[in-house]
Amino acid sequence: MKYLFTVIWGMVCIGVLVYGHFHWNQQTSVRAVEPIMTQEYHETDNSTYLELAANWPEAAKAQYKIALEEQTPFKILFVGSHAMEWEKVVSQSISESFGSDKIITAHHTYDGTTKDFIAENKQAELAAEKAQLVVIEPLLLNDNGKLKIDGTLENVTKMIGDIKAGNPDTTFILQSSYPIYLPKYYADQVEGLKEYAAANNITYLDHWTAWPATDNPEIKNYLNEDQSSPNEKGYQAWAQFLVDYFVNKKAN
Repeated sequence: MKYLFTVIWGMVCIGVLVYGHFHWNQQTSVRAVEPIMTQEYHETDNSTYLELAANWPEAAKAQYKIALEEQTPFKILFVGSHAMEWEKVVSQSISESFGSDKIITAHHTYDGTTKDFIAENKQAELAAEKAQLVVIEPLLLNDNGKLKIDGTLENVTKMIGDIKAGNPDTTFILQSSYPIYLPKYYADQVEGLKEYAAANNITYLDHWTAWPATDNPEIKNYLNEDQSSPNEKGYQAWAQFLVDYFVNKKAN
C-alpha cells in the first residue's frame, strides 16, 4: 500500500510539472508574438500618415517618418507677409487630416521688407521654433519698389542659412505672395524666386496656377479694389491649393 501511494504521488508530481511546463511555454509564446503584432500595427498605421504626406519634399517625409516612429509631433512653420489669412484654413485641414498629436503648425507674419527682417534678426525667432518644415513667402510685395530681386534673394539665403545653423535637418518650401493684375516688375521678382528655388533644390509652390492669369481682368475679382490683399475668393483659391499639397487627397 505504501508503495502504491508513492507511485501515485510521483505521477501527480510529474503531471504538475508537465502542466506547468506547457503553461509556461504557452505564455512565453504569446508574449513573443505580441510585440510583433504591435509593431505590424504601428507600421500599417504610420503608412497611412505617410501617404497623406506623399506630396511633401523627400527630406520632410523622411523626418516625418522618424517623428511617427518616435511618437513625437512633427512641426510645420508658415512664414510670410500679413497676406496669410489662408494659414488658418490650411492649418485646420492639416490638423484634422493628420491629427493634432501627429503634426503641429505655427506661423509668423511680418510687415517690413526682407532687409528689415534680417536687420532685426527676425530669423532667430524662426530658428527658435525648431520646425522640421518651414514654408516661406519671402515678402516679395513688401520688397517691391524697395529692393531688387538680387537683394531679396540674398536675404532669403541668410534667413535659410541661419535657421539651418540651429536646425540642420529643417526642410524649406518657398512660395510667392498673391498675384496682382498686370504685375510688371513684381512678375520678374516671382520668376527670380522660382529660378532661385530650382537652383538650390528647394520645393517651390506655384499657387498662382490656382488664380486667373495676371493679364486677365478676372483676377480683380480675387483681390481687394486697391490690390492691397486678396479678398475672400482669393484667399480660398490660395488656401485650397496649399491644402491639396499638404494633404494628399488620394490617401483619404
